[in-house]
Amino acid sequence: MKNIKIKFDYLTIYFLLIALLCGFFKKVVIILFIIIMHEIGHIITTYLLGYSIISITIYPFGGVSIIDKRLNSRVLDDMLISISGAIMQLVLMLFIRNSLFIKYNLLIIIFNMIPIIPLDGSKILFEIYNLLFSYKKSIKLLYITSFITIIIYLLLNIKYNLDNFLIVGLFIYKGIEYIKNKHILFNKFILERKIYDDIYYSHVDKNKLIKDYKKEYRYYYFKKGKLIDEKDYLNNNY
Repeated sequence: MKNIKIKFDYLTIYFLLIALLCGFFKKVVIILFIIIMHEIGHIITTYLLGYSIISITIYPFGGVSIIDKRLNSRVLDDMLISISGAIMQLVLMLFIRNSLFIKYNLLIIIFNMIPIIPLDGSKILFEIYNLLFSYKKSIKLLYITSFITIIIYLLLNIKYNLDNFLIVGLFIYKGIEYIKNKHILFNKFILERKIYDDIYYSHVDKNKLIKDYKKEYRYYYFKKGKLIDEKDYLNNNY
């Protein structure tokens, strides 16, 4: 197991300091414990599935893990990794019956399931999109969904305080960052299919445009009476 780089986002440090200064030490300890156990859930599942974690960034709403795996990984694997943090939290509730712990634990689970980038809910939704649409279209649908959800979140939580603005600002920043990287993501998705021979495929299809490629689908083409694999096709056309 490689050393995992763990860091705290500046917003997390801000919230921790404010909470401690305001006398909410017990709440801070409970929330930190929940976040750490949530990330342990992700870590355990990631390693059980044969991947490794490069880094974890702790945000006020939870952690974001950078995992050493390909974009062409199995949809089921990605879903299991994304939901495993919440599952770990639910397991904890079987053993810890403290009312304050249960309250914050449920709030963090619900919050993390919101489909806003980079929350776990957005990652789960992205894999659902991948089951239905091409990888490129799934990227587009995810950031559209994310920004619509941010608007809904603001309408439902109109609290004119600094904390709320900072969290929403972080969501917007992450969403914009995702949009800026959308072409890089798609190019990497295709490049992996050109380079690696051990990509998991569960379906076969033919004569698809490159922009319509889906996860877990392998494509073939008929040219001049010959059957051409997608790897050869991509090397000549991308």
